[in-house]
Amino acid sequence: MIWFDKCNPFPVLIYYVAVTALSAVFNNPYYTAALLVSAVAAFVMCRGRLRAALSFCVVFLLTFIVNPILSKKGATPLLFFGDSPVTLEAIVYGLNSAALITAVMFLFYVFTKTVDSEKLLYLLSPFSAAAAMTVSAVLRFAPLYVRQSKVISDQQKALGFQGGQSIPARLKSGARVFSALSTWALENGITAADSMACRGYGTGKRSFYSFFPFKPSDRVFIAAELLLTALCAVPAIIADCAFNYYPNIEPPAVSVWLIISFTAFSLLSFLPVIFEITDRIKWKYLLQKI
Repeated sequence: MIWFDKCNPFPVLIYYVAVTALSAVFNNPYYTAALLVSAVAAFVMCRGRLRAALSFCVVFLLTFIVNPILSKKGATPLLFFGDSPVTLEAIVYGLNSAALITAVMFLFYVFTKTVDSEKLLYLLSPFSAAAAMTVSAVLRFAPLYVRQSKVISDQQKALGFQGGQSIPARLKSGARVFSALSTWALENGITAADSMACRGYGTGKRSFYSFFPFKPSDRVFIAAELLLTALCAVPAIIADCAFNYYPNIEPPAVSVWLIISFTAFSLLSFLPVIFEITDRIKWKYLLQKI
Protein backbone atom coordinates (compact mmCIF):
# COMPACT_ATOMS: atom_id res chain seq x y z
CA MET A 1 0.00 0.00 0.00
CA ILE A 2 1.40 3.36 -1.05
CA TRP A 3 0.02 5.18 1.97
CA PHE A 4 1.57 2.83 4.52
CA ASP A 5 4.87 2.89 2.63
CA LYS A 6 5.05 6.67 3.02
CA CYS A 7 3.96 6.70 6.68
CA ASN A 8 6.22 6.75 9.70
CA PRO A 9 6.27 3.22 11.22
CA PHE A 10 4.84 4.34 14.58
CA PRO A 11 1.38 5.33 13.25
CA VAL A 12 1.27 2.06 11.34
CA LEU A 13 2.12 0.10 14.49
CA ILE A 14 -0.51 1.99 16.50
CA TYR A 15 -3.12 1.08 13.89
CA TYR A 16 -2.38 -2.66 13.99
CA VAL A 17 -2.26 -2.76 17.79
CA ALA A 18 -5.50 -0.77 18.11
CA VAL A 19 -7.65 -2.78 15.69
CA THR A 20 -6.43 -6.20 16.83
CA ALA A 21 -6.72 -5.35 20.54
CA LEU A 22 -10.21 -3.85 20.24
CA SER A 23 -11.57 -6.70 18.12
CA ALA A 24 -10.09 -9.32 20.47
CA VAL A 25 -11.42 -7.62 23.60
CA PHE A 26 -14.94 -7.06 22.26
CA ASN A 27 -15.19 -10.48 20.55
CA ASN A 28 -18.33 -9.20 18.86
CA PRO A 29 -19.44 -10.46 15.41
CA TYR A 30 -20.28 -6.92 14.29
CA TYR A 31 -16.75 -5.68 14.99
CA THR A 32 -15.21 -8.87 13.62
CA ALA A 33 -17.10 -8.50 10.33
CA ALA A 34 -15.92 -4.89 9.94
CA LEU A 35 -12.33 -5.93 10.68
CA LEU A 36 -12.47 -8.83 8.21
CA VAL A 37 -13.85 -6.70 5.36
CA SER A 38 -11.27 -3.96 5.97
CA ALA A 39 -8.43 -6.50 6.19
CA VAL A 40 -9.45 -8.12 2.90
CA ALA A 41 -9.70 -4.68 1.27
CA ALA A 42 -6.19 -3.80 2.48
CA PHE A 43 -4.95 -7.22 1.27
CA VAL A 44 -6.35 -6.55 -2.20
CA MET A 45 -4.88 -3.04 -2.31
CA CYS A 46 -1.40 -4.29 -1.46
CA ARG A 47 -1.78 -6.91 -4.22
CA GLY A 48 -1.61 -9.93 -1.95
CA ARG A 49 -0.95 -13.35 -3.42
CA LEU A 50 -3.88 -15.59 -4.28
CA ARG A 51 -2.13 -18.58 -2.68
CA ALA A 52 -1.96 -16.74 0.65
CA ALA A 53 -5.65 -15.83 0.45
CA LEU A 54 -6.56 -19.46 -0.25
CA SER A 55 -4.52 -20.66 2.73
CA PHE A 56 -6.30 -18.14 4.96
CA CYS A 57 -9.65 -19.42 3.67
CA VAL A 58 -8.60 -22.97 4.56
CA VAL A 59 -7.77 -21.83 8.10
CA PHE A 60 -11.18 -20.15 8.27
CA LEU A 61 -12.99 -23.33 7.25
CA LEU A 62 -11.00 -25.55 9.62
CA THR A 63 -11.58 -23.26 12.58
CA PHE A 64 -15.27 -22.92 11.77
CA ILE A 65 -15.75 -26.69 11.44
CA VAL A 66 -13.65 -27.82 14.41
CA ASN A 67 -15.18 -25.54 17.08
CA PRO A 68 -18.80 -26.82 16.85
CA ILE A 69 -17.57 -30.41 16.86
CA LEU A 70 -15.35 -30.03 19.94
CA SER A 71 -17.45 -27.58 21.93
CA LYS A 72 -20.45 -29.04 23.78
CA LYS A 73 -21.63 -25.70 25.16
CA GLY A 74 -24.89 -24.09 24.19
CA ALA A 75 -28.58 -24.55 24.88
CA THR A 76 -29.80 -24.93 21.28
CA PRO A 77 -28.74 -28.28 19.76
CA LEU A 78 -29.24 -28.47 16.00
CA LEU A 79 -28.00 -32.01 15.30
CA PHE A 80 -26.11 -34.85 16.96
CA PHE A 81 -22.99 -36.82 16.10
CA GLY A 82 -23.60 -39.88 18.21
CA ASP A 83 -24.11 -38.46 21.68
CA SER A 84 -22.33 -35.18 20.91
CA PRO A 85 -24.62 -32.22 20.16
CA VAL A 86 -23.76 -29.51 17.66
CA THR A 87 -25.28 -26.35 19.09
CA LEU A 88 -26.22 -23.07 17.44
CA GLU A 89 -24.14 -21.17 19.99
CA ALA A 90 -21.02 -23.19 19.19
CA ILE A 91 -21.53 -22.60 15.45
CA VAL A 92 -21.90 -18.83 15.90
CA TYR A 93 -18.89 -18.70 18.24
CA GLY A 94 -16.83 -20.79 15.80
CA LEU A 95 -17.85 -18.54 12.91
CA ASN A 96 -16.80 -15.43 14.85
CA SER A 97 -13.51 -17.01 15.98
CA ALA A 98 -12.70 -18.18 12.45
CA ALA A 99 -13.46 -14.73 11.02
CA LEU A 100 -11.33 -13.03 13.69
CA ILE A 101 -8.35 -15.33 13.13
CA THR A 102 -8.62 -14.94 9.36
CA ALA A 103 -8.86 -11.14 9.65
CA VAL A 104 -5.73 -11.05 11.81
CA MET A 105 -3.90 -13.24 9.29
CA PHE A 106 -4.86 -10.88 6.46
CA LEU A 107 -3.75 -7.91 8.56
CA PHE A 108 -0.38 -9.40 9.38
CA TYR A 109 0.15 -10.29 5.74
CA VAL A 110 -0.33 -6.61 4.94
CA PHE A 111 1.94 -5.80 7.90
CA THR A 112 4.78 -7.89 6.44
CA LYS A 113 4.32 -6.13 3.10
CA THR A 114 4.34 -2.61 4.53
CA VAL A 115 6.77 -2.93 7.47
CA ASP A 116 10.16 -4.16 6.30
CA SER A 117 13.23 -4.97 8.38
CA GLU A 118 14.42 -1.34 8.38
CA LYS A 119 11.10 -0.10 9.78
CA LEU A 120 11.04 -2.90 12.34
CA LEU A 121 14.56 -1.97 13.41
CA TYR A 122 13.41 1.64 13.74
CA LEU A 123 10.47 0.59 15.95
CA LEU A 124 12.43 -1.70 18.27
CA SER A 125 15.72 0.20 18.54
CA PRO A 126 14.53 2.73 21.18
CA PHE A 127 13.58 -0.17 23.47
CA SER A 128 16.23 -2.83 22.76
CA ALA A 129 18.87 -2.52 20.08
CA ALA A 130 19.87 -6.19 20.47
CA ALA A 131 16.29 -7.40 20.08
CA ALA A 132 15.81 -5.12 17.09
CA MET A 133 18.95 -6.48 15.44
CA THR A 134 17.90 -10.09 16.15
CA VAL A 135 14.41 -9.65 14.74
CA SER A 136 15.76 -7.78 11.70
CA ALA A 137 18.32 -10.53 11.04
CA VAL A 138 15.67 -13.24 11.33
CA LEU A 139 13.37 -11.44 8.91
CA ARG A 140 16.25 -11.12 6.46
CA PHE A 141 17.79 -14.57 6.75
CA ALA A 142 14.59 -16.67 6.80
CA PRO A 143 13.57 -15.91 3.18
CA LEU A 144 17.23 -15.92 2.22
CA TYR A 145 17.61 -19.50 3.48
CA VAL A 146 14.46 -20.56 1.64
CA ARG A 147 15.80 -19.18 -1.65
CA GLN A 148 19.23 -20.72 -1.07
CA SER A 149 17.73 -24.13 -0.30
CA LYS A 150 15.90 -24.01 -3.63
CA VAL A 151 19.16 -23.08 -5.40
CA ILE A 152 20.99 -25.99 -3.74
CA SER A 153 18.16 -28.39 -4.58
CA ASP A 154 18.21 -27.32 -8.24
CA GLN A 155 21.99 -27.79 -8.35
CA GLN A 156 21.66 -31.27 -6.84
CA LYS A 157 19.08 -32.18 -9.49
CA ALA A 158 21.35 -30.86 -12.26
CA LEU A 159 24.22 -33.00 -10.97
CA GLY A 160 21.97 -36.08 -10.90
CA PHE A 161 21.95 -36.61 -7.12
CA GLN A 162 18.14 -36.63 -6.88
CA GLY A 163 17.14 -39.47 -9.11
CA GLY A 164 14.72 -41.46 -6.95
CA GLN A 165 11.20 -40.75 -5.73
CA SER A 166 11.17 -43.35 -2.95
CA ILE A 167 11.06 -42.26 0.67
CA PRO A 168 14.69 -43.33 1.46
CA ALA A 169 15.95 -41.54 -1.67
CA ARG A 170 14.04 -38.38 -0.83
CA LEU A 171 15.30 -38.47 2.77
CA LYS A 172 18.87 -38.88 1.56
CA SER A 173 18.43 -36.02 -0.91
CA GLY A 174 16.90 -33.80 1.78
CA ALA A 175 19.76 -34.57 4.16
CA ARG A 176 22.29 -33.65 1.44
CA VAL A 177 20.52 -30.32 0.80
CA PHE A 178 20.28 -29.61 4.52
CA SER A 179 23.98 -30.32 5.01
CA ALA A 180 24.94 -27.94 2.20
CA LEU A 181 22.50 -25.29 3.48
CA SER A 182 23.88 -25.57 7.03
CA THR A 183 27.44 -25.07 5.77
CA TRP A 184 26.37 -22.09 3.70
CA ALA A 185 24.45 -20.62 6.67
CA LEU A 186 27.48 -20.90 8.98
CA GLU A 187 29.74 -19.27 6.42
CA ASN A 188 27.20 -16.51 5.79
CA GLY A 189 26.80 -15.93 9.54
CA ILE A 190 30.57 -15.60 10.01
CA THR A 191 30.74 -13.17 7.10
CA ALA A 192 27.93 -11.07 8.57
CA ALA A 193 29.57 -11.09 12.02
CA ASP A 194 32.93 -10.02 10.58
CA SER A 195 31.23 -7.26 8.61
CA MET A 196 29.47 -5.96 11.73
CA ALA A 197 32.72 -6.10 13.72
CA CYS A 198 34.57 -4.13 11.02
CA ARG A 199 31.87 -1.48 11.21
CA GLY A 200 32.33 -1.16 14.96
CA TYR A 201 29.15 -2.88 16.13
CA GLY A 202 29.20 -3.46 19.89
CA THR A 203 32.37 -1.45 20.54
CA GLY A 204 30.62 1.55 22.09
CA LYS A 205 27.40 3.41 22.50
CA ARG A 206 25.35 2.98 19.36
CA SER A 207 24.26 6.08 17.51
CA PHE A 208 20.86 6.07 15.85
CA TYR A 209 19.85 7.60 12.58
CA SER A 210 16.20 7.83 11.60
CA PHE A 211 15.17 8.31 8.00
CA PHE A 212 11.46 8.09 8.86
CA PRO A 213 10.58 11.67 9.80
CA PHE A 214 7.23 12.61 11.27
CA LYS A 215 5.28 14.43 8.60
CA PRO A 216 2.03 16.39 9.07
CA SER A 217 0.15 13.46 7.53
CA ASP A 218 1.58 11.15 10.21
CA ARG A 219 0.32 13.47 12.95
CA VAL A 220 -3.12 13.53 11.34
CA PHE A 221 -3.06 9.72 11.12
CA ILE A 222 -2.14 9.33 14.80
CA ALA A 223 -4.75 11.88 15.90
CA ALA A 224 -7.44 10.09 13.89
CA GLU A 225 -6.40 6.71 15.32
CA LEU A 226 -6.46 7.89 18.93
CA LEU A 227 -9.76 9.74 18.49
CA LEU A 228 -11.49 6.78 16.85
CA THR A 229 -10.06 4.36 19.42
CA ALA A 230 -11.45 6.49 22.25
CA LEU A 231 -14.82 6.84 20.50
CA CYS A 232 -14.89 3.06 20.10
CA ALA A 233 -13.73 1.99 23.57
CA VAL A 234 -15.50 4.50 25.85
CA PRO A 235 -19.07 4.01 24.51
CA ALA A 236 -18.54 0.23 24.46
CA ILE A 237 -17.62 0.30 28.14
CA ILE A 238 -20.55 2.58 29.03
CA ALA A 239 -23.17 0.60 27.10
CA ASP A 240 -21.69 -2.87 27.75
CA CYS A 241 -21.39 -3.96 24.12
CA ALA A 242 -20.43 -7.52 25.03
CA PHE A 243 -21.88 -10.27 22.83
CA ASN A 244 -22.77 -13.34 24.89
CA TYR A 245 -22.55 -16.71 23.14
CA TYR A 246 -23.18 -19.15 25.99
CA PRO A 247 -25.46 -20.59 27.18
CA ASN A 248 -27.74 -18.59 24.85
CA ILE A 249 -26.92 -16.06 22.16
CA GLU A 250 -27.54 -12.61 23.62
CA PRO A 251 -26.47 -9.72 21.39
CA PRO A 252 -26.07 -6.32 23.01
CA ALA A 253 -29.08 -4.05 22.94
CA VAL A 254 -29.05 -1.51 20.14
CA SER A 255 -28.37 1.93 21.57
CA VAL A 256 -26.77 5.22 20.62
CA TRP A 257 -23.58 4.19 22.42
CA LEU A 258 -23.37 0.93 20.47
CA ILE A 259 -23.87 2.74 17.16
CA ILE A 260 -21.17 5.28 18.04
CA SER A 261 -18.75 2.55 19.10
CA PHE A 262 -19.34 0.37 16.04
CA THR A 263 -19.15 3.33 13.64
CA ALA A 264 -15.87 4.48 15.21
CA PHE A 265 -14.40 0.97 14.99
CA SER A 266 -15.47 0.62 11.36
CA LEU A 267 -13.86 3.95 10.47
CA LEU A 268 -10.73 2.94 12.37
CA SER A 269 -10.53 -0.38 10.53
CA PHE A 270 -11.01 1.25 7.15
CA LEU A 271 -8.76 4.23 7.90
CA PRO A 272 -5.77 2.99 5.84
CA VAL A 273 -8.07 2.02 2.98
CA ILE A 274 -9.71 5.46 3.04
CA PHE A 275 -6.31 7.21 3.05
CA GLU A 276 -5.06 4.89 0.31
CA ILE A 277 -8.03 5.58 -1.95
CA THR A 278 -7.73 9.33 -1.28
CA ASP A 279 -4.03 9.24 -2.10
CA ARG A 280 -4.62 7.35 -5.37
CA ILE A 281 -7.38 9.75 -6.44
CA LYS A 282 -5.10 12.68 -5.69
CA TRP A 283 -2.29 11.06 -7.68
CA LYS A 284 -4.49 10.48 -10.72
CA TYR A 285 -5.78 14.04 -10.50
CA LEU A 286 -2.22 15.40 -10.47
CA LEU A 287 -1.28 13.21 -13.43
CA GLN A 288 -4.17 14.63 -15.44
CA LYS A 289 -2.91 18.17 -14.81
CA ILE A 290 0.52 17.42 -16.29
